[in-house]
Amino acid sequence: MIQNNVQHSYLRTAKITFYVVLAVVGIFAAVISTYYLPPLAAVPIGLAAGTIIGGLAASIIAIWPVLRAIWWWLPEITLVLLLIGGWVYLQDQTNPLITGAAYASVIAGCCLTPASRRYALALLWCLIVRHRLRACFSTFLPTDRHGHLPFIGLAKPIPVGERVWVWLRPGLSLDQIENQLGRIAVACWAASVTVTKARTSNSAAIYLDIKRRDVLGGLVGSPLTEELPTDVPAITRPIATVPAQLDLADVPENDDTDPTERPAKKNGRPPAVNGIPAKTATDNPDLDWI
Repeated sequence: MIQNNVQHSYLRTAKITFYVVLAVVGIFAAVISTYYLPPLAAVPIGLAAGTIIGGLAASIIAIWPVLRAIWWWLPEITLVLLLIGGWVYLQDQTNPLITGAAYASVIAGCCLTPASRRYALALLWCLIVRHRLRACFSTFLPTDRHGHLPFIGLAKPIPVGERVWVWLRPGLSLDQIENQLGRIAVACWAASVTVTKARTSNSAAIYLDIKRRDVLGGLVGSPLTEELPTDVPAITRPIATVPAQLDLADVPENDDTDPTERPAKKNGRPPAVNGIPAKTATDNPDLDWI
């Protein structure tokens, strides 16, 4: 569960931390002790204080990979401890048959009731998806040169699947996560995955939404339809009749007037016949002498 390069990196960091804390805390403790003790007595006190505090800090850093592994399995460990502890407590208080019946009734209630079954499955997927994301980060997502994985926080159910809070380490950005969303979806056995910032002021904190279903695909009843009145009579609208053709008595059907008898226009020329304008005497160049 703990890679060798990660373990060596934390051990080296623990050694450096021990010497730094030893020097800083030892000097401060010796300086403060000189106000109450002689200088020769203050030096051993400073060394002792620096050694104790530096050893505690180095120990925490050295066992940090183990603490992270415990954090990854903390929900499962807590669930197992609760089940075993509850069984032992009920067995001490009552008959073992009653304890078994109580556990069987709880399991049957979770499996047979639709609401509790859906909630139990949602919590189970939250436990599974944290380990699947850890496999993604350790397999194909980039890490730093020491192989440190991002900090995977708690997962919670959402209507479309699960939402996981993740704290990215240096060497991994939001753009690199977005380029691998398809592979993350395959690893988490989901339909799709989206990533968003958890904080607008910090790009290291992100949310990974693991989507397994589409909640917008179903029909949703509106409560507004229940307030509509049902005793309103139907309104019959008259049907408008459109005439097939215009019937204007004042307008003759055909214009039988001779085009030559039409009144002349204001320019003094006779009206056109069949679209050809009539010529006047002034239009003939041979009659210009008249």
